[in-house]
Formats: sequence, structure tokens, C-alpha cells
Amino acid sequence: MVGKARAPLGIVLSLLLAACTHPVQSPTPRPTPSPSPTPSPTPISTPSPSPTPSPTPEPIAPDFDAGEIVGTSIDGLRVRGLPGADRPIVTGLLPLAFELEVILGPVPVDGLAWYLVSDADGREPDFDEGWVAAGYEPEPLLVAAGRRAEGSTAVASMAQIGDAEQGPIEIGEGDHAIRWIGLDPKRRRCAFAVSIAPAGGGDPVPAIRATIGTGIDRGTLQPQSFGALGLRGPVFVSVVSDCAWALTIVRVPPTATPEP
Repeated sequence: MVGKARAPLGIVLSLLLAACTHPVQSPTPRPTPSPSPTPSPTPISTPSPSPTPSPTPEPIAPDFDAGEIVGTSIDGLRVRGLPGADRPIVTGLLPLAFELEVILGPVPVDGLAWYLVSDADGREPDFDEGWVAAGYEPEPLLVAAGRRAEGSTAVASMAQIGDAEQGPIEIGEGDHAIRWIGLDPKRRRCAFAVSIAPAGGGDPVPAIRATIGTGIDRGTLQPQSFGALGLRGPVFVSVVSDCAWALTIVRVPPTATPEP
């Protein structure tokens, strides 16, 4: 009997292993998801505050007292009958450094500060008194001479737009008067009231009451009226007003009557 041939054992094992073995594949790594970026908040634009415009400073008039000597700082300044560039001319042109005595002021008219002055210079032209533009700092048309006029009758002077008070002012023996001028800067209507009170206490005594329209008003509290107030010695002068105004208290010589 012919027996079946047997395959060698090594071949059989090789075939079995070949039938059962599969190649091992490494798994494909999955990409790690990146975290989504957190959106930044959109900045809110805060508007910058608009700068507040600085108020235009009020022009400053040169400050002179009644009885003070001043001089012109330009050649050709005019003297007028009332404050204002269109008022009648009193005299010819004043030369440079012409000396004047201050009587009353300042009051603002036509963009200039004006003073009532009298002639205190021996040169031409000659005049009694009139209004001169003093201009404004830092380039005034009138400058202080550094002295008072000899024999000046001025006791005290005041000028303001609105209310004011001054004192104590010494009211001595003899006659006194108050010269004043007022105007409404808005050219509508304004009120001007002056009262005087003893410095030691006591009720204020009304002295002047005026209502000023669209023009310029001026006047004098005469010596008889001033004397009737019964005020001597140190006093306080109070002004209640919405006008631009100026006043001067003067001593009145026995034979003289102050001009309005």
C-alpha cells in the first residue's frame, strides 16, 4: 500500500502562521481641536469733552483818582464835550505828554474808557474841561504823572458798572457837592441811586435818584442839597445801579458853583 506523503512539519506551520497573521496598522492620530479664541469686547469710544472756551477778559481801563495829574501817551488826542468818539470837539489836538487833571471817570463808551479832565498844562491848546479817551491797558492813551494837582477840590471819586460802596470818606467843614454821570451800556434803560451813611452807624440817607434812558445823563447834587443831608465827618457812599456810572465828591469854594 502506498501511503500518502506527508508534508514536512515546518512547511505546515509556516502555512498556518501565514493564514492567521495580519499586519498591525498604527491608528491615525486625530488632531487635537484648538480652543476657539474668546472674542475681545469691542472698545466703546468715549467722545472727548469739548474744551470750554475761556471767556474773553474784560478790558481794563487805566485807574485814576479825581485830582490826579495824567499825561497823554500819544500825539493828537482830542477833547470832546461828552464821552464818545462822535461827540463835539471842545478844542484842538493835544500834543504828546500834555498834562490834565482828572475830574470824573472812567465810563465806557464806543469801546474806550473816558475821563472828564481839565487843562493842567501851560501849553496850547487851552480849555476848561472836557472828555478824553483813556483807552485800555496795556496801551493806555493816558498815563499817570505820579502827583496830584495843587489846590484840587476833589475829596473822593468812584466809578463802576453796577453796585459799589466806598468809605470812610471824610466830609469836612464847608460846602460839598457830588458830580455824577451815568449811561446804560446796552442803551435801553437803567437806574442810578446814591445814598450816604455815617461811618459810626445810622440809616443811609438817599442823595441821588435817576432813571437813565438810551443816552447819557449827568448832574450835580448841589451844595444846598448835600448840606441838607446833615452829614459830616467820616461817611460811606453806596451806589445801587445797573448803569455804567462815575461820581466825584468835591469841596465847593464859597463863591463857586460846580458845573453839571
